[in-house]
Amino acid sequence: MALIDHTQLFNRFELLIWEIKKSDKMKATDLPKNILKKIDSNKSQLKKNQILAVHQILKHRNIPSQDLFYNNYGAPLLTSGLNISISHSEFFVAVCLSKEKVGIDLEIINEKIFKVSNKFINDLEKKLTEKNNLKKLTQLWTIKEAAYKYFTVGQLSLKNDIIVKQLGDDSNLQINGLGKHLNLKSKTIITPNYICSLVYDE
Repeated sequence: MALIDHTQLFNRFELLIWEIKKSDKMKATDLPKNILKKIDSNKSQLKKNQILAVHQILKHRNIPSQDLFYNNYGAPLLTSGLNISISHSEFFVAVCLSKEKVGIDLEIINEKIFKVSNKFINDLEKKLTEKNNLKKLTQLWTIKEAAYKYFTVGQLSLKNDIIVKQLGDDSNLQINGLGKHLNLKSKTIITPNYICSLVYDE
């Protein structure tokens, strides 16, 4: 298990990505009781490792584990007031830190996304994604999930409330939900193993 990426984006966002090795069986040490309870509630060793990897990243940044807590919608928060967004997919865990509001999503590239694409892609966005283009479809998914996390309060429809208007390394999207009409930006990092997108205010 190791930190594989530590990047500053636009001098505004700090992105850290951790890779879990298949043989890893991490032990929980010096963690608050609520975090230990969360770990113990998961039967899957991979899920346990994903939680522990988040705290390894925080440790790397000298952020105490007890500073991390979650709101009623499951969104992560830090007692310091620094903004944090967290994502994990299989053996990869991503954390983004910023003084600004930010949402992040990381997904491994997997053909399973074809089966659920109708749940998040609308008619306007079909023009942005080539048929059966796995990477573009995965990118669209990560942008929408990151936008959902940006608000930290749930209740948004990925298909109807989050509209991606332009798809590229830097994308434009619009939020029409929760009584809001906002234009946001997204930055996407594409690797052979995963796609990671950040959503932030212009």
